[in-house]
Formats: sequence, structure tokens, C-alpha cells
Amino acid sequence: MSNARHLSAVLLATGMLFPALAAPATILRTEATHDDERYKLTFEVVINAGRDKVWQIMTDYNRLTRVSKVIVESRILKQEDENRHRVGGTLHACILIFCKTMKKVVDIEARPQDDIVVTGVPALSDFSYSVEHWEVSAEGAKTRLRYSAEMVPDFFIPPLIGPWLVKSFLQREIRGIAIKVEELAGQ
Repeated sequence: MSNARHLSAVLLATGMLFPALAAPATILRTEATHDDERYKLTFEVVINAGRDKVWQIMTDYNRLTRVSKVIVESRILKQEDENRHRVGGTLHACILIFCKTMKKVVDIEARPQDDIVVTGVPALSDFSYSVEHWEVSAEGAKTRLRYSAEMVPDFFIPPLIGPWLVKSFLQREIRGIAIKVEELAGQ
């Protein structure tokens, strides 16, 4: 067998023996709708990482920048108890030629260890309304994340192409977050 064929056989066999390492997170559903100025977003993804580790990463509010390139700053502003925090952050996103830096302050209630409710503080944010809900559940050695959000941005989004752009951006961002959480969980 030539070296090239031998290498191909080894690579193929390795992929078959370790499919979990080769398989990325599975996005089951993504939806983005727009009604008047209100955006509704939902997604469901299965991540190749244990629930406890995923929960730990998602509730490390001072280090959310590790999870997404869009989050350029995150920090705990106030902690009421171990499950309730006020968190401030700066987001920077570009969709096609449109780039925007946004401030967001949220109150987070983590209901151990399967629900996280994130409520925006409009007076301190670039969103006049924002409510997000994360459901984190174990599926064997994997974790299923269900996300739903309603938000009203306090900045202009082009009405004709906005929903399409947001959905396209959301799908890319979800995949990136899932891959990054898997990577962090494996460390």
C-alpha cells in the first residue's frame, strides 16, 4: 500500500473510531421572527459535552467573552445571592456591512441546574425590552440547550432585510457558540 493510501486509511479509520470528536454540535432548530419592532428568536442545539460543564461555562458571567466573539466584555455588576446576578456587557456584531456596538445590562436568575432567565434592564441597555430563557438538560453525555428570546432593540435595523439578516447571523452565532462551549468543556 502506498504512503498516501495508508495515510487515507488511517484517517478514515480514526474518524470511524472517534465519531464524537469529529461530529460538531447538532443544531436542531433555529427560528427568527419579526413583528413591528419586536424580534423573537428560538433555537435548540445538542452539544457534545456534559450538562454540568456546560452549566458552569454558561454561568461564568465574568468570562462570557470566551463563548462568543460578539461578546467583547462581560462582568458581574451585582450579586444578590448565588443564583441571581446583574451582569453588564458590551456586544459588537457585524452583519454584512452593518456593524453595531451595543451595551446590555441584564438581571440573571439561574435556577439550578436547568433554567437561566435573563431579563434586560432597559434604562441601562441598547434594548428597550429583552427577555431570554435558556433550558439546559442532560442527554446522556451530551447537553441539550433550548433558547428563546424576545427583544426590542433601541437602534435601527433595516425593516425589509432585518429579519433575514438576524436569522442568518443567529444561525452562524449559534454554531460558533456551540463549538466554543464544546471546546471549553473539553479542556
